[in-house]
Amino acid sequence: MGSRFAVRSRLRSALTAGRSAGAAVWRSVWLPMWRRSSGRTPAGRRRHTAQFLFSRMLLLPALALTVLALAGTAYLDLNGRTEQLRERYAPAMVELAHARTSLELAHREAKLRLRGDGGRPLIQTDLVGLGEKYPSLLTEAAQSLNNAAQTKALRAEQEQEVRVVSGLVVAYDDWIGWADSHHDSEVLRTAGLDYAASLLGAPKSSDDTAVLNRIKALEGELRADAAELSGWTGLSTVTAWAALLAVLVFVFAVVGTLDFVLAQLRVRSPLLTLYALPVLLALGVLVLGAAGQQHAQRKVAEAGVALAAVSPTAQAGTRIEVLDEELAAGLRGTHPGAWTLAAELALAVGAVGAVASGFTLFHYGRRHLRILWRTP
Repeated sequence: MGSRFAVRSRLRSALTAGRSAGAAVWRSVWLPMWRRSSGRTPAGRRRHTAQFLFSRMLLLPALALTVLALAGTAYLDLNGRTEQLRERYAPAMVELAHARTSLELAHREAKLRLRGDGGRPLIQTDLVGLGEKYPSLLTEAAQSLNNAAQTKALRAEQEQEVRVVSGLVVAYDDWIGWADSHHDSEVLRTAGLDYAASLLGAPKSSDDTAVLNRIKALEGELRADAAELSGWTGLSTVTAWAALLAVLVFVFAVVGTLDFVLAQLRVRSPLLTLYALPVLLALGVLVLGAAGQQHAQRKVAEAGVALAAVSPTAQAGTRIEVLDEELAAGLRGTHPGAWTLAAELALAVGAVGAVASGFTLFHYGRRHLRILWRTP
């Protein structure tokens, strides 16, 4: 019994403390804000009608445009970085994955042709050399490296690294060709194939200068760059929080203005409410758009990890294409034709509503304003 009474006593004390804290916040924060927004003095009396309407005629559009500008800045910052990820980094990671797997498959084909029959060349090597598959895979790898360099995702030093890799691929092909041209000599064939393998870094090598290790390092750098572009930057974070604060002030100002107009002018103003709604609607559209941008950025990061994990099998090309298609589908909703257009339209409608709210207040108080302006 004693413990039950003690618990009840503590609960009552907590509720009392909570009510006291709430009352203190209401008296010190919310009540002064409400009085100011509804045109009352600290003593509770209404302010001069003409002066209040004139100030709100300027304040409401200014607050609305501030909300739209801050929210639009946060959204466009996110959208700009998503566009870079979509148009540059995603294609670059796909092309590097293609290059890496094509080179490893080409090397397997070369080894099969030159060492596939108990360490000796296959019989058909005498007739058709390395065949069609090896040069086709090597051409695909070279084309993918060239495409990666053209995506504009790479920094200057990374582009230079791709050019070095392309040169090493040419050297690798020369050594494979040399081994093929001397396939009758086991010593020369083995020496050429081994040196080509050391250039390529296959099988797995710890040499950072090997071609495959250079490509893997580039893939890792692109994933790191993509991760840095993803998420909320300082600009988008500050502007988003500032927009949230501004919209709270805007809502207080609108509600207080409606209360003042009803009390002083005996006018119910659905128009003023209607013109304020596009600002809130625009903010909602931008919030949904920002959520979509964040989702798209996570898709790029996940795709980068999945592409790096693709192993050099016969299905590697198909797997990369599937990942590319899934990524394109995930990013389709962030295309300028979708959310970006909706965001721009919402911002335009919100701006029109902001200006219209100022004209509405001018219309309500034009007689009071004439008196105010004519008074010496």
